[in-house]
Amino acid sequence: MGTAQARSREDERVLRDRANRSPVAVGRVVLVLMIALLCMGCWDDAEVGSSGGTTETAAKRKRRRSDVLKTLIEMSQPQTLRIRTRRETVVSLLNDWVSMSGKGAEAGDEGDPVDEVYSGRLNEDLVARIRASRFSNRDVTHIRDALWYARISKLVAAPAQTDLERSTRLFYYIMRNIVLRSDEDTQLPMAPFGIAMFGEGNARDRAWLFINLLAQLRIDAVVLHAEEAPTRLLVGVLLDGKVYLYDPTLGLPLPSGPATTTLAAISRPATLSDVAADPSLLASLGVSKDSPYPFTAASLAAARVSLVGGTSFWAPRMRRLQLALASDNDVLLWHPLEASEIVLEGALARVAKVEAEGFDEAAIAIWDYPEERLDGNSAFTTQQLQLFVLRSRAFESPIPIKQILASRGTREIQLQVAEKGQFRHRMSRNRQLLGEWKTAVMTFLKIRMWRDVPPLPKEVGFIDRRDQAGFKALLPTRVRLVHEEAADDAAFWTAVCQYEQGHVESAADALREYRKRGGPHEWESGALWLEGLWRGELEQWDQAVAVLEMIGETDPHRAGAQVLLRRWKPLAAAQPKPDPPKATEPAAKPSETQ
Repeated sequence: MGTAQARSREDERVLRDRANRSPVAVGRVVLVLMIALLCMGCWDDAEVGSSGGTTETAAKRKRRRSDVLKTLIEMSQPQTLRIRTRRETVVSLLNDWVSMSGKGAEAGDEGDPVDEVYSGRLNEDLVARIRASRFSNRDVTHIRDALWYARISKLVAAPAQTDLERSTRLFYYIMRNIVLRSDEDTQLPMAPFGIAMFGEGNARDRAWLFINLLAQLRIDAVVLHAEEAPTRLLVGVLLDGKVYLYDPTLGLPLPSGPATTTLAAISRPATLSDVAADPSLLASLGVSKDSPYPFTAASLAAARVSLVGGTSFWAPRMRRLQLALASDNDVLLWHPLEASEIVLEGALARVAKVEAEGFDEAAIAIWDYPEERLDGNSAFTTQQLQLFVLRSRAFESPIPIKQILASRGTREIQLQVAEKGQFRHRMSRNRQLLGEWKTAVMTFLKIRMWRDVPPLPKEVGFIDRRDQAGFKALLPTRVRLVHEEAADDAAFWTAVCQYEQGHVESAADALREYRKRGGPHEWESGALWLEGLWRGELEQWDQAVAVLEMIGETDPHRAGAQVLLRRWKPLAAAQPKPDPPKATEPAAKPSETQ
């Protein structure tokens, strides 16, 4: 169970099953909407037509569409979709909302025209998705993800003063919330919010989420691939005509200079121009002489530049939805690559303004990774579905004990557990991602308490600590694993929540305690990396170096750790060492005459 493939948590199918198992809640939502739609179109909203029938006034119809849209957005919120509402319900109502405009969205229509920006870079299937006038399940997932991006990007970037500071804060947010895993351990294709809920991903997943967060702040970014290192990538953030470089594999911005006592953190990333002028900036990032950094100044000069997005981001149907949103809702649902009467300069033209090789408009490509992963996520194989269920099971915690049965004859005790869990662990992780860190920590503490003894019947009270091991042995294996894995998650994510609230030292100490306690340690790799990073932030150089040196050769965080070790070891050596404690003199023996 030490890899990402050996565990289970949340994503769309389990959430769908959960919603399906709650028909009453879903039925109430649909019933309320149907009543609202019918009532809003009743007699007080109608006029008598010349033929004796009734026609709805344009003003009433507009208000009714607005009310339906507000409801749809609420149903698509990250804390609602797949938990209390179903995607299929939202899709149906979205298409009804389109029909209210009088334009319709018939299943057989040819859809909207597609700009050559897309038709010249994408295959026919992807172009057809952009052209489609009807909303789909993927569109609803896109809306949910965009609502999350908008909320968390503004919250995390709020303290920053410049777009560069905002970009760097968002980068580090993704690096600490998405623990780095290898490609082998991330073969299960996940959508963005699923990646975030699981809390782990490969370097491409990290880049994907980082760029989508930047888009909500209207900051353009691209991915850069070098021919010599096709599996590695850098993120280039475009600000003021410069391209700032971030490496999601290292988990660090590319440093623009050596570390000093006053500038130990990498707060200003290097730019394409910086590394072209000083190739040593890249050469210093290798793991060893035998494992050099995969990018050079020459390879970056010839790198392939790719735009990042998805068919839902580019579809005209999403443009109509974007324009219909209230002015106080600035979530970015539509992010076109082409120019229009609404967006005078599309993303492609903005990126092509960079004066560097590879940024010629004709040479700029579209990154295929997002659509490939979304395709895989919407069509799990049987094996992938089994892996997903396994990976998701901890979110069910806690599973309460319904009854404790004791046999009078044999004095044997049996536990009758609930058929399904309360999913409070899932809800707590969801709240963490929405920035409700204090609330999430409170539930995580309970999840950890339920590790050995789940919630008991009211009449039982509590189990004495001396009896807990025996009690735990009576639990069904699956129930025991659900609570152990959930408690492991909760311990690690509690530390991350503490950091988000500004309690850096408490967060680092919590990770140290996490590593030292017994039981499974699914997050050992991430705990070492983050504690080392945070010890450096606290300028505890000796401790930072000691922790980072514990990261093994096969650990995905190894490359980033080596970069920090080269920067921080000189600082640790130069840091004044505390004086050794003085030896205490033995107390004088009392005289014999006393």
